[in-house]
Amino acid sequence: MSQPANRPTLSVVVPFHDVAPFLRRCLNSLAKQRLKSIEYILVDDGSTDGSAVIAKERAAADPRFTLIEQENQGLGPARNAGARAARGTYLAFADGDDTLPRTAYSTLVGSLEATGSDLACGNVKRIVSGKLRPSAGHAEAFATTITGTHIRRHGALLGDRTVWNKVFRREFWDRHDFTFPARTYEDSPVTIPAHVLSGSTDVLADVVYHWRVRTGSITQRRTEPGNVLDRLASMRDVSEFLKDRAPRLWARHDLQVTEFDLSFLLESLETAEGEEQEALLDSLAETLGVLHPKAIARQPSIRRLELHLAANRMVSELREVRMFRRASLGDAGAVRHGWFSRRRWYMDYPYLRDPAKGIPDSVYDAKVDMELKAVVDGVEMDGSTMTARGYAYITHLDSSRDTVDLWLQREGVKLPLEVRRVKRMDATADSGQSATCHDDAGFEASIDLAGVPRGRWTLHCSVTNTTVVRKGVPQAHPDTGYRRYPVGGAHQPILTEDGLVLRRPAKDRGHAWIEWSGDRIAVRTRKIQPLVFQKTVHRPGDDGRVLITPPARVGVWRIRKTDGTPLRLRVGVSPSPHRIGVHRVSFRTELEGEVLVVVQPALEDDERGRFAERRLRGTAKHFRKSAIRQTVVFDAYGGRLASCNPRAIFDEMRSRDLPLEYVWVTRDGSFDTPEDSRVVLHGSKEHEHALATARYLVGNRTQPNWYTKPPGQTYLQTWHGTPLKKLGHDLRDLPFRRTELLDWMARDVPQWDLLISPNPFSTPIMRRAFGYRGVVLSTGYPRNDALFSADRVFQIRKRLGVPPGKKVVLYAPTWRDDLHRGKKRRLEMELDLARMQFALKDHVVLVRAHHLITDRPKVPSPAIDVTGYPEIADLYLAADVLVTDYSSAMFDFACTGKPMVFFTYDLERYRDTLRGFYFDFAQEAPGPLTRTTDETIEAIREAAVPPSYWAFRRKFCPWDDGRASSRVVDILLSGFRTE
Repeated sequence: MSQPANRPTLSVVVPFHDVAPFLRRCLNSLAKQRLKSIEYILVDDGSTDGSAVIAKERAAADPRFTLIEQENQGLGPARNAGARAARGTYLAFADGDDTLPRTAYSTLVGSLEATGSDLACGNVKRIVSGKLRPSAGHAEAFATTITGTHIRRHGALLGDRTVWNKVFRREFWDRHDFTFPARTYEDSPVTIPAHVLSGSTDVLADVVYHWRVRTGSITQRRTEPGNVLDRLASMRDVSEFLKDRAPRLWARHDLQVTEFDLSFLLESLETAEGEEQEALLDSLAETLGVLHPKAIARQPSIRRLELHLAANRMVSELREVRMFRRASLGDAGAVRHGWFSRRRWYMDYPYLRDPAKGIPDSVYDAKVDMELKAVVDGVEMDGSTMTARGYAYITHLDSSRDTVDLWLQREGVKLPLEVRRVKRMDATADSGQSATCHDDAGFEASIDLAGVPRGRWTLHCSVTNTTVVRKGVPQAHPDTGYRRYPVGGAHQPILTEDGLVLRRPAKDRGHAWIEWSGDRIAVRTRKIQPLVFQKTVHRPGDDGRVLITPPARVGVWRIRKTDGTPLRLRVGVSPSPHRIGVHRVSFRTELEGEVLVVVQPALEDDERGRFAERRLRGTAKHFRKSAIRQTVVFDAYGGRLASCNPRAIFDEMRSRDLPLEYVWVTRDGSFDTPEDSRVVLHGSKEHEHALATARYLVGNRTQPNWYTKPPGQTYLQTWHGTPLKKLGHDLRDLPFRRTELLDWMARDVPQWDLLISPNPFSTPIMRRAFGYRGVVLSTGYPRNDALFSADRVFQIRKRLGVPPGKKVVLYAPTWRDDLHRGKKRRLEMELDLARMQFALKDHVVLVRAHHLITDRPKVPSPAIDVTGYPEIADLYLAADVLVTDYSSAMFDFACTGKPMVFFTYDLERYRDTLRGFYFDFAQEAPGPLTRTTDETIEAIREAAVPPSYWAFRRKFCPWDDGRASSRVVDILLSGFRTE
C-alpha cells in the first residue's frame, strides 16, 4: 500500500509513568523494529523518576520519536492523547516497561496488508525475572495462525483483552471512535468491542510482545479495592456491549469473567472495611444486574455461595466461607436431600439448610460440581492389541458405584473397548479432597487395532453413578505428559493435548533411550555425544552411555544436547520411576518427545493428598501396642529446613553421645540429612510411626493436624522468634481480617509439655497469645549459641561467594499478612536492590526472604539470594549490618553487637492495621528507621550502634550467652520442669 510522502505506515503510542529502570530497553526494542516508516509517540504521564529524561534523549537522537508531556491522568487518557496525535495508516500501542521482538510490527502490519483485515493480533510472552515465559492468558487464542477470522468464529479471542499485542487499521479505529476509559483495566472496553466490530481479524501464533511482570504494577495489586472497582466497571462495559452487539458471545464472556475477575472482588472483601467495603458491595450489586444469568448459574456452588452472601451484604458469613474454602473445602463432600424423585445432591458447605441464614438450597446444588475426571497415563501394545490404562470418576461421588465405558470415536462412529476395573489409589491421592474415595476408579481398556478402520480416532469415556452420568475425553496424566506409542496395524496411539488419539503412523524422530544404572540415569543416543543437564556437560562413558545423577531436590529439569536442542525419547521408550532416598524420580515427555526429569517426594499413593491425611488423623490409635522408643523427632518449619532451635538442640544432644536415635522430618528432601540421623518424609507412614513412638518431639512450629501425642512422649515447643508483632489470639482484636488460619492453637498447644522463652519480655506474651498453661523454659534460644563463636566468619563469607574486602549487608524482611495470592505468600521488593548495589560499591547485599514466603522476585546480581542457605545464624555472623523491618531477626542479631537499619516504609499500616506491636518500636528500635531506598543507603553508610542498642539488648537478650542449648537439653533429659 503506498503512503503519502509524509505519512508513516504505522504509529505506535507509548505511554509511560515512572518506569525509568525499564524504559530504555523498551525504546531500544522499538527503534530496532524491522518495519520501516514508523513513528513513535511517547506520552509522559507525569513521571517523577527520570523517565522523561530518557524519553527526551531518545526523541533528540531519533526523529521517529516524538514526546508529549502531560500531568498524571492515567494510562487510558495517555493512550488517547497519543492516538489523537498519531498520523499512521495503522495504529499500535506499547507500554513503557515492556519490549517487543524485532519482527513484531513487520509481522502484524504485513498480515493486514496481505489480508485487508481491520485488526491483527499476535501471541505474547511474559518477562519473569529476566526470562521469557509463555503467557497463559494468550495461549489458547494464539495456538495457531488464522487469518481473516472473527471472534464469533474463534471464540478463544474473548480471552484476548490486551491492546499492545495488536495493530489496528486507523480508518477502522476512527470509524468506531475507540477511546480508553480513564481508569485501570482500560484495555478490554476497547479490545473486545474491536474484535466484535472488525470485518475480519488476523490471529498470529508469532510472539509479537514481551509483557513484563513487575513488582508494584497494577496487575500485581489486583485485590486493592480501587483496582477491583475499576475491573468491575470494565467488566460491565464489555458485558453490556456484548449483550447488545454480540448476544451469542455474551454468556461465554460473562462466564469467563465471573470465574476470574470476581475472585478478586471476593478476596478484597475479606479485609475491606467501611466505605471501601460499601463501594465494593455496591459495585458487585451493579455487576450482578448486568451479567448473563448463566454466568452465575454455571459457577461451582462454593462460588455461588460466596456471591450470594456478598450480594446480600452478609460479609461476616462471607469471610467465614472464604476461610472454609481455604482450610476445609477439600474435606466437604456431597450430600443428598429430598424424597423420591425430588431427591437431589447438594454440596455440604456452611449454612446448608440453616433456617437462620435463609440461603436457598439451589445455591448448594451439586450439578455443576460433579464433573468427569478422567486421565490416561499408559498405553501398551501387544502386537496389534492396544491396552490403555488410567482412571475415571465423577467428582464428589464414591467410585465403587461407578460404571465406566470407553470407546474410540471418529465423527459419529463409535468402537467400544473391553474395560476391566482395577484399583488406583493414586486417583484418590490426586483428587485433592478427603471426603470421597476413588480407589476403584482405575481401568484397563483394550481393543485390537487391526480391525479399526483408517482415520483419526479419539478415546472417549462415560461414567455412570446411579442417576448421574458424565461424558468426555480422558486427558493425558500430568505426570506422564504427552507420549507416542508403537504402531499397531495402520494406527499409532499418541497422548496429546486432545487425549489419546489414533492416527496415521509418523516417522520416529526420537534419538534417545533412557534406563536406570543404579541410582543414575543412563542415556544412550543414536550418535554418541555429550549431554547437558543442570548447566553441566556430561560426557559418554566407554559403553557410549551418558550417566546423570538426578538432583536431590524437588523440581523439573530438561536434558539437552550441547547445541541446546532437547533430548527426544524413541517411540515406545518409557523408563520406569525410581526411588532414591526420599525422592521419586520419573520422566515426563512433551508433544515432540522432549523428556523432562521430574523429582518428587517419594510418598506412596496412600500417603499422598488430603484423603491420606484424613486417614492419618488419630495417629496414636494405630500404635497403641507400640512401645515408646528412645527416639527424638526434630521438625523445623514443618519439615522445610534442618535449622533454628531444633538444629541447635540436635547438635547439643549429638555432642553428648547419648543412646538416642535422631529423626528429622523433611517436607521434600531439600536439606542435607544431618550427620548421625535419618529423615522421614512429612506425611509418610514412617513419619506417622516416628511421631507415635518417639520419646521426645522437638519442633518450632505446629505439628500436622493428625498428630496426637502418645503417653510417655515429651513435646518440646521451641518456637522461633521474639515477638514484636502480635501473635496467635492477640491478633483477633486487630482491624485487619486474618487470612491465615489460627485454629492450630486449639489442636496443638494443649499437647506441648515445654515451651522455650527467649527472654523475660516474651514469657507472658507467649502464654497469653498461645493460650499455653504449661511449663516455660527460661533459657534463651538455643539457635543463638552459634552467634558467640565468630571464628567461622571467613569460611562463611567464602561459602557465600562474598569477595574479600567487601562489607556485607544482610536484608531480611518479614512477611506481610496482606500480600498473598491464593495459598502463596508474596514478597514485594520495595527496597531497590539495584540502586543499593550501585550506591554501595564496597558492599555486597545478601537477601533472605522469610520462610513463609513462597512467591518472591528474583534477586538481581550482584546481590545474592541466601533464602535457601540453611543457617541464618551464619548470615548474622557474616553480615556487617542488618537491614530488616519488623522481623524477629533484630532480637537475634542484637547478640552480635553489630549495627541495624530498619526499612519501615509501611510502619503505620503494619503497626495499626495489619499486625500490631507489643512495644513502642519507633522509640525502642536499636537503629534508624528509614522510609526510602535512598534513606536506607545513607543509613548503611553511616551505620553505627546507638545508645538505645544496649538497652534493647539488656531487655531482649539477657539469657543469650552461648549455653542455652546445654540448659535446654539438661532439663529435657532430666525430666525436671521449671519456670
